[in-house]
Amino acid sequence: MWRSLTPAACLVAVMARAGAAQAQAPDTARLLREVPELLRVSGVPGLSLAVIRGGAVVWSRAFGTVNDSAGRPVEPATVFEAASLSKPVFAYLVLRLADRGELDLDRPLFELLEYPRLAHDPRGRKITARMVLSHATGLPNWGGDTLRLRFDPGTDYGYSGEGFVFLQKVLEHSTGLSLDALAQREVFRPLGMSRSSYVWQQRFAGTEAWATDWLWHVAPVNRYAEGNAAASLVTTAGDYARFVAAVLTGRGLSAGMWRQFLAPGRETDPGIHIALGIRVEDGPTGRRFFHSGSNGRRFTCYMTGDLGTGVGLVFFTGAYDGTTLVRPLASIVYGDSHPPRHWEWFGRYDDPRRLAFKSIQHAAVERGAEAARERLRQVQSSPAVRLTFDDILELGAFLSGRSLDPLAVDVLRGAVADSPDSAAAHLALGRALESAGDLERAIESYRRASASDGGGEAGRHLRWAEERMAARSHPLAIPSQALASYTGDYRERAVVLRDGRLRYGGGAEPESPLVALSADLFELEKDPAVRVRFVGDGSRPASELVAIYRDGSVDRWFRAR
Repeated sequence: MWRSLTPAACLVAVMARAGAAQAQAPDTARLLREVPELLRVSGVPGLSLAVIRGGAVVWSRAFGTVNDSAGRPVEPATVFEAASLSKPVFAYLVLRLADRGELDLDRPLFELLEYPRLAHDPRGRKITARMVLSHATGLPNWGGDTLRLRFDPGTDYGYSGEGFVFLQKVLEHSTGLSLDALAQREVFRPLGMSRSSYVWQQRFAGTEAWATDWLWHVAPVNRYAEGNAAASLVTTAGDYARFVAAVLTGRGLSAGMWRQFLAPGRETDPGIHIALGIRVEDGPTGRRFFHSGSNGRRFTCYMTGDLGTGVGLVFFTGAYDGTTLVRPLASIVYGDSHPPRHWEWFGRYDDPRRLAFKSIQHAAVERGAEAARERLRQVQSSPAVRLTFDDILELGAFLSGRSLDPLAVDVLRGAVADSPDSAAAHLALGRALESAGDLERAIESYRRASASDGGGEAGRHLRWAEERMAARSHPLAIPSQALASYTGDYRERAVVLRDGRLRYGGGAEPESPLVALSADLFELEKDPAVRVRFVGDGSRPASELVAIYRDGSVDRWFRAR
């Protein structure tokens, strides 16, 4: 029925349906009782949650701590990274422009802006705003200076943050406004989202959440200086719930554009479709839209709204695995007599295997390698819990990332012994050995992995490790004049010369000495998966720094003038 109504009429209809469906009303008293226990069992340190009903935010609460060393409580005003929940907000912004005739969703974006990162591929000239919002551009999720299409635009589905950035650049160029200025005008001010921004605002200082990543390192909200339409939104649960309420009712969009926003497009999973910047799934009560977010496996979040009942839910967490709470939280809000398919995407917070895995991680972080080894032995000897092969590979990577390389090597050698033909096991062991400084044995593992997978990722690791070995066996002497020409600031990256060695750092990365592989190509001593090449002749200051990553992607930074 909602398809044929105007937004104003939809609001009335949604409120009427919600009022008539008291059995489906959010059980906020139960949330108050059960959320603290959910946090305790899951290990998620803090959570901010809001419930929408009848087109309005009816309930909002904060639980736990912001995850900083002081243990401050999460407050309603605490700001979190929205990660990919940035995308639906940007989609709404785009549709408002299209509603007024200021953007044609089906016009090729290259007609509005020549995009250098795609200029090499003529297929990129076919990309439209509609393709971006429906993830049909063929662009990767994230890429380097040169973007490579995975398929012809418009022919398939492929989740892509880069597409949203492309469209963002087009809109900034055509309107003369920054992403955040557009969002303030089109979304934040109209909807009363006073604590939301695509760039860091100094007024948020002291109220930001901190997040635990997959290596259990803790860091605060990123202070983005430049907006990213796909990922940089900083907001609160209460603010974002106002946006969900607008999506539920069609506020701010014409009836026709609202229908386009939530119309099922390509089926991405059984029964689940991509719409325009948001996912939709039909069920017994009607259509339900949803999206989740995770920035670099740190902050995680989720939002959803049911067009049949008018009920919505938003929550933000300060943990890489916070979306394991989707099912218990959403089932309290909606009831679980007809659970949607997409709940299965997020795992279960109380899964015994997951809790056993986390107990090993906890032992490693809190008490060290021997405690982790003993806890692993206990888990593996228990008939009630059986870690999977992938669990073991992930555990090895975790231990190596926490500088527990000897234990990581032992764990991954066990995986290789159990699956001697597994390229993934040999590759994981090679990484741990390389991290431990045993480059010779790492190369042996990479060779075995490369033989099993026909080159591929293992082949890249092998080539880089062999080049690294050669550089250490025969160090290059670079003239001091050339080294000096490479120093300077390259946007957010800086290169300095100290004690006769170039050192590279910037952003969140620690400073790392550079090891010469050639006259202009260097490897980060502290991260062998990253190399930098300087563009220059060695006599005058280099004009550009190119970061080259082992996965084949690149970033390019020009020298600051």
